[in-house]
Parts: sequence; C-alpha cells; structure tokens
Amino acid sequence: MTVSEILKDLDKEKSCEVITSWKEIPIRVKLSIRWVSPQERFVSFYFKDCKFRHVFSDTVPVYIKVKELFLICKVFSNIRDELVLEVDSPVPAPPIVLREFIRVEPTEKEPVYVSFCVEDKCVVRTRTADISESGVGILLNKEDTKKLIDILSQIATDASKIHTTFEIEIELPREGTVRAQGELKNIISKERDLYVRLGFKINLREEQTRKIRQYIIRRQREILEQLKSI
Repeated sequence: MTVSEILKDLDKEKSCEVITSWKEIPIRVKLSIRWVSPQERFVSFYFKDCKFRHVFSDTVPVYIKVKELFLICKVFSNIRDELVLEVDSPVPAPPIVLREFIRVEPTEKEPVYVSFCVEDKCVVRTRTADISESGVGILLNKEDTKKLIDILSQIATDASKIHTTFEIEIELPREGTVRAQGELKNIISKERDLYVRLGFKINLREEQTRKIRQYIIRRQREILEQLKSI
C-alpha cells in the first residue's frame, strides 16, 4: 500500500495511537483524528486534553500506528489544540516499541560514567548518553575521539571485530560500580568525526543487574515526576 492509500484508510478511523519519546522514555497516546489529507500527507489530531503535548517536537521522531503498520512523521504544527503530523513513510516497528528493557538518560547533576578498553587502550570516565539493563550508549569528547579514531575506523570496517567483547566498568551515582562485558554494537560519527557515540550491549551477573535496575527505576521515577511538572 502507498502512503496515500494508508491515509485514506486512516481517514475512516476516529482515533489512533501516536508514539514518541522523551528522555528515552516511550510516550504512547491515543488521539482523536480531526482530519486527514492523503495527498499532502497530513494528519491532524485533537490535542487539547493530551497530557504530554509538550514532548511532541520536530527534534524527536513521531510515529502513527495504523493497525499493524507504523508511519514515521514530522511535527508540522503543535499550536493550540491541534497536532498536525506530516507523514514520511511506512517503517518497521521503531526501537522504542521493540525495547525489552527501559532506557533512561542520566542527568548532568548525577552523570553515569563508563571506563572501557579497546585493544588494551583504555578510556576512563566517559559520560554515558543513555543506559538500560542490556546496553549503554557512550559519548566520546573530541580529545578521546582523536586518540581512538584509527582504532574505531578499523573496528567499523572489520566485520570480524565489530562483536569483540570489552571490559566495561559503569559508575552509577548512588548504587556503586558495576563491572560488565560490553559488546560493541554500533558507531555513530558526526561533525566530521569529531563527535562519536558508541553503543554497547552489556552482559551482567545478577547482582550487578540489580544495581542497574535500581538506578533505572529511580531515574525513571525522576523523569516521570519532571514530565508531570512541565
């Protein structure tokens, strides 16, 4: 089905689920449909009573769920009582829907640090971008990136090394230090390779998992309280 055909079917519905995220927490709301323009690929929703209206922005992906399909969209307008989404294309179920474990972003006040080694060359106390029971995202500053860029490039181009396991030490702000085996899953480079994000899958012993779970539950509670107050 084309996008226009999907939107024609959507025009017959009274409401549908709209999905986005805020600080890595999935936000799923059911909104009433105001109007649909299949040709222009716009969908308008009643937005007045939505408790999470402020999290919908053009900086975070938004998805419309139509039966078993997902449409990735851009926020065209979120003024007053109306949310207008511009539909791009059908996509597979987004990661925020498929996640088995909750992922959270640490705060600036209480950051989470990670120390890890790549081929015996260690980088210590690198800030994390986000963390879950199954993985951690690490942001490298410009200085660290310059030191590791050759190694990272080699890992990225050598398929046999992409799943190498590394020793990782995670410093939680209150729960203590956790040791884990980290498997490099992805490398994202921006700004002419001066900014790099590494994604690791982590394997933990049960007692270590409990520490991370405690942190995530606490952090999730903080995020939800902040969301309510906005």
